[in-house]
Amino acid sequence: MPAKTNKNPSRLMISLVGFVALIGAFVAFGLLPHFREVSRLEARIKDCDQQLSTAAAQSRELREHIKRKDFMCLEVRNYDRLVPGNQDLGPFLAQLSQELDNAGMKDITVRALAPTMLGKCQQLPIEIRGTGSFAQFHQFLVKLENLPRMSSVSKMMIESDAPMTGKVSVELTLSIYNTKPSM
Repeated sequence: MPAKTNKNPSRLMISLVGFVALIGAFVAFGLLPHFREVSRLEARIKDCDQQLSTAAAQSRELREHIKRKDFMCLEVRNYDRLVPGNQDLGPFLAQLSQELDNAGMKDITVRALAPTMLGKCQQLPIEIRGTGSFAQFHQFLVKLENLPRMSSVSKMMIESDAPMTGKVSVELTLSIYNTKPSM
């Protein structure tokens, strides 16, 4: 006896349509939302990567600005001591003479030389001569560093005396600075 085949095409068609509908529903409600979410997350990741790159570049730029600011602060931290508005040499020359006396230096001469104009400020050289021991001169230099007004040494000459008594002759040119006098 031959095998019996289902000759009811409508039942097969309904099963096939149901199966296609089930696959369509799975794709529409299961896979498509998943693929949309993956695409959305990939776009979000790309956006976050760009934001991180921008933030890293801004962070490097900020560190450079902070470095420049700190360097500028170092350059001007003693500006008021280095370039005061006061052009009166009297108090500074009195402090120099007092510190030379305190150190025990002898035969002291202190004299201001002609100023040199430097942009918005001027350099005021001061020539100092004296004699004493090297230790006394060293003591003077240490005190000079702590004076309220900053100075720089532009010339220094130290000569020992011929009989080797421990005395030295010192010639020193200091430079102090102040703002240019108004004209």
